[in-house]
Amino acid sequence: MTTTTAAPDRAPTPAELGVALSLLAVGAAASCVLAAAWLTMYVGTMPVPVTVVAAGAWSLALVRIASMWSDRAIVAAFPALVWILTLIALDLGPGGDMPVPVGLRGLALLAAGGLIPLWAATLGRSLRPDAHRR
Repeated sequence: MTTTTAAPDRAPTPAELGVALSLLAVGAAASCVLAAAWLTMYVGTMPVPVTVVAAGAWSLALVRIASMWSDRAIVAAFPALVWILTLIALDLGPGGDMPVPVGLRGLALLAAGGLIPLWAATLGRSLRPDAHRR
């Protein structure tokens, strides 16, 4: 019979945190680019912005993973901020092209992929009930 012991909780080193945040930033930026690329998808004549839901779910997952690395709100919000900055950079890029259309689909993508995860990482954390209160 083997017994397993849980690893002691410890704070990550700055190098570990830097690597984790770098990987989360790559995931957020790639998610934004892919969501923007497929935002104007049509099935027949009907627009199907399925990437809005996918971007929202992925960004919330990245924010959740980031919050596991630190108790600081800025660490949890980092993937959402990278996602928003990537979306802005896509629309302000060279050549004047705007891959994200101005309209309801673009606003829905910004809200689901960036603003809701940003809210969950910052203000949503303060709405959790305190463990010591009853």
